[in-house]
Amino acid sequence: MWSVDHTRLALLQLFDEDVHVARVRSLANAVAGVLNASVASIAAIGRAYARLAGIESKSGVKQVDRLLSNKGVALETLMPLWIRHVVGTTSRIALALDWTDFDGDNHTTLCAYLVTTHGRAMPLAWRTVKKSTLKAKRTGYELDMIRRLHKWLPENIEVTLLADRGFGYAELYDELSWLGWDYIVRFRENILVGGAGDDLVPAATLVPAHGRVRKIEEVGVTAQRRPVPAVVLVKRKKMKDAWCLATSLASADANDIVRAYGRRFSIEETFRDTKDITFGMGLRATHIRSAERRDRMLFLIALAHTLLTLLGAASEASGLDRTLKTNTSPKRTMSLFNQGLCWYQSLPNMREEWLERLLGAYEAILREHTFLCEIFRFEPPVELQK
Repeated sequence: MWSVDHTRLALLQLFDEDVHVARVRSLANAVAGVLNASVASIAAIGRAYARLAGIESKSGVKQVDRLLSNKGVALETLMPLWIRHVVGTTSRIALALDWTDFDGDNHTTLCAYLVTTHGRAMPLAWRTVKKSTLKAKRTGYELDMIRRLHKWLPENIEVTLLADRGFGYAELYDELSWLGWDYIVRFRENILVGGAGDDLVPAATLVPAHGRVRKIEEVGVTAQRRPVPAVVLVKRKKMKDAWCLATSLASADANDIVRAYGRRFSIEETFRDTKDITFGMGLRATHIRSAERRDRMLFLIALAHTLLTLLGAASEASGLDRTLKTNTSPKRTMSLFNQGLCWYQSLPNMREEWLERLLGAYEAILREHTFLCEIFRFEPPVELQK
């Protein structure tokens, strides 16, 4: 049976000797509580851990509460270690950048999540701030996040940033170009666009009809004609609004750029896993006044999310995923996260043969670390020789 020790072993491998063993033990206790509670509530996590540890319920709740307020659990120290572990030796990644709100506590969180091959973006870095302060400081928060990520990521890694309309501004394009990152960023349809020698017109007027894709290279955007390598414009049948995409991938095929940007929406699925009370862990319903406490809670959830994803991968590696399918499709029909959650909840009553297969595959994946490198590998739209 899975225990706190399994979680502790995973975190010891994650942080190696960079974090004090006592701190790892405290994190493992709380993450085990998250896994068993399946709800991002301080009380539920504490009680779930207390059941595992055989201690009084109130003691478990107090331990989790103290952990969230513990300044020794410094994300400035832990997050670079976390990033180093989950990225591993991957040579190319795609990052989805977006904000998510917690209106009940006047919080909003800037999230940078890794786009994966398994349908759920993986939490990588985040920062919570008071929503009421956002108007004057939003650009600064976003550029600071990108600079931190550049500092924390491996030196030679190739990064492609995917971001929605709120991030479509010239300062961001300039920063990404200076850092050497590629990008596909959507911008608003009323932004002025003009090719070399052309008049500036709203991007909406350049969107082709009937779902066709148009790419314009060497473009000036805004009234100041800030240079962008290329703009891609499309309005397909199921799209609510046109996609106006600024990209550094000027020589790539326009349809490939559109498909690559579409992968950004996997961050929305992960937000649902974290926030939704019906389909996820219900963090939206948990009131946390302190931004620092919320960020530590998100760290616990990120650890739990990753372990469940690895357990889902073990399900497929051991062939047990076939027992979850209700159809004959050769493709994956349940995300690895949901497979992991399903198996974790089944562990107490699982038949012995299945348990041995599942945990054997899980331990191999954790030990070899190759799986994370596989799901984070990103093949950007193919460009011609630069």
